[in-house]
Amino acid sequence: MGKNLPTNPGPAEHNYCPKHPDEPLVGMCGCGTLFCRRCSPSAVFCARCHEESLRQKGRSGTITINYSLGVLEPAYARSGHAHFPHRYHAAHVRPRPLTQRLLLEALFMTILSVLALAGLFGILSHGQSFAASDTVVSYGIDAGRDPVQRDALPFQTSIDVNGANATFTSDTSYSISARVQSVKGYHDTISPAVPYDLFLAWGQLAEPDIDSKLTWEQADRRGQVSGALGPGGVDLTSSYVASHVSNNHVIPANSRIRQGLATIKAGDLVRIDGRLVDIRMVVGDRILSVHTSKSRTDEGDGACEIIFVEHLRVNGQSY
Repeated sequence: MGKNLPTNPGPAEHNYCPKHPDEPLVGMCGCGTLFCRRCSPSAVFCARCHEESLRQKGRSGTITINYSLGVLEPAYARSGHAHFPHRYHAAHVRPRPLTQRLLLEALFMTILSVLALAGLFGILSHGQSFAASDTVVSYGIDAGRDPVQRDALPFQTSIDVNGANATFTSDTSYSISARVQSVKGYHDTISPAVPYDLFLAWGQLAEPDIDSKLTWEQADRRGQVSGALGPGGVDLTSSYVASHVSNNHVIPANSRIRQGLATIKAGDLVRIDGRLVDIRMVVGDRILSVHTSKSRTDEGDGACEIIFVEHLRVNGQSY
């Protein structure tokens, strides 16, 4: 889905004074103010800080300047003392103009800092997620996580099976890690292209003891889960259950994945990566169309996901 993004100003706009567009910037004051020569009589400070530096110079005769990414910092901005230790005399300091390179360096360091913080919080949240769902993590598959669905470039492929032609179209990628609660093989009109349905559960419904509290059934390309909620049953809401299970029609992208699908049994952990697809099959003079669900919260007819499986992991085995 497209987004309207703000237009970034060109390099020339960065290097000219916002108050005097025809004047190039010559520095950045320690207080963070950008200035040109018309803004300040000093090539070191903005007008306000320049006046303050003259007052400080009249009292102590020195200022302290710290070069850090092109930012000139007067000592009085960092100290409350009446006298400042001498490092550089103002007369001996060559003004350092705020060039495009310095701006880019500052921007680069800011981006690095943001990425470092994002990485730190990502690691913490990742660790918390694994700690919260450690009973449903095995073989590198985390069935506690929600499926990931994203918009993708248009995709289409066709196969000929048993005298029929099946065309699969998609604009959505899909990845799901889950526990298999039931698996069903079919011998119907679309089974040459879609040989199996997998009834999958994730989140708290992937906990190993769920099988003893809920009943999972598959028939006629449908899946049904039933059982008691609340005391004596599963301590979850009906809306949570509905949004954490799905009956999936799975299409192998190649013969090896077809072999992998044939090994799946109830209780296995699986990770499936591929695409959500719509199916159009031509069988003799008949045309069959089946559309995939793109929501985890729908129920009833049309609520099944149709997955074109491009990568498959079953417990510790990858296909």
